[in-house]
Amino acid sequence: MARPFRLWGKKRGARRTGSELLGSVGEALFSAALFLLGVASLTALLAAHLTDPGGAPFRPGFGFWLMVLVLGSFVVLGGGGAIWTVFRVSVSAERRAVLTRRATSLDLTGETAAPPTAYPTVPSVANLVNSPGVKLRYRLPVVQSPAGRLIVATAFCLIWNGSASVLVGLVIHSLLSGRPQWFATLFTVPFLAIGIWSIYDFVRQMVIHTGIGPTNVEVSEHPLHPGGQYRVSLSQAGRLWLKVLTLNLVCEEVATYRQGTDIRTETKAVFDRQIFRRTDFRIEPGLPFEQECPLDIPEEAAPSFQSEHNAVNWKVVVRGTAEGWPPYERSFPIIVYPPHDGTESHRRAAAVPAHS
Repeated sequence: MARPFRLWGKKRGARRTGSELLGSVGEALFSAALFLLGVASLTALLAAHLTDPGGAPFRPGFGFWLMVLVLGSFVVLGGGGAIWTVFRVSVSAERRAVLTRRATSLDLTGETAAPPTAYPTVPSVANLVNSPGVKLRYRLPVVQSPAGRLIVATAFCLIWNGSASVLVGLVIHSLLSGRPQWFATLFTVPFLAIGIWSIYDFVRQMVIHTGIGPTNVEVSEHPLHPGGQYRVSLSQAGRLWLKVLTLNLVCEEVATYRQGTDIRTETKAVFDRQIFRRTDFRIEPGLPFEQECPLDIPEEAAPSFQSEHNAVNWKVVVRGTAEGWPPYERSFPIIVYPPHDGTESHRRAAAVPAHS
């Protein structure tokens, strides 16, 4: 029997009966409202002293500076709370837990440090091996994610509506003082319209990002070599019904050239092989979908390359289509080194069954 919808829920062990989506959106909106309240009130207080010191509710002294301190704390706590909520949404609970457990045991100069390279045209692997994984050795950074769009929407919403609060405070004060500024009043109308749209866009991005959830990809070794056999782990969180979820190994060639006075960049996928595919399944809140599968680098694979005008980029790409959500794609870069003497022996050893 389905349970009725409830805004409030109690904690049961490690789970909560309430909606995590409503909790995240509500927390962000509360912090944003606190930020706007602080900005508007602080603006009104300062405007009253600047325009009419004699009629201000607080004269300069203990009461005035106490109000400035309190309202300033609203601005700092509200803005910081909204930004913190957005950043926390992009990291799963499992990821935060493993980072907490392994924080004291990380050896940044040992096994997680980037190995020295004798290939000056191969991109550095340093930024790809400094994050430990939950299932496998390394967690890959994401370079294409809707989290960036959400962060931009949050910053724009806070800054624009903070400015709108200042403008509204000045307009209201001019009307109450009997010296209305009609140009500023008319200018405030489209300013507020954009502010309302920014709030709508922020809520929409928050719902989309919270609904789909973060995607994590981990690899057993890094850097990789042509002909090598490795393991890759995929973790997809959210609360949605996925029609298709795929994991692909992709190689792209990038060329930058000058055409007249313009500088153009063209990207072409020269290799795209599907590693994993699953259709028609549901991801429950708090129970991310996890899959571990082999990652085989082709023997003829071109190594990663970076120069001023050309590049060869390898990456693992997660593509998904969920019911009620737009299709999404998230990319995770990897580095493929040139082959070395031990690659072939490593490949043969990995292919030998454990019982032989």
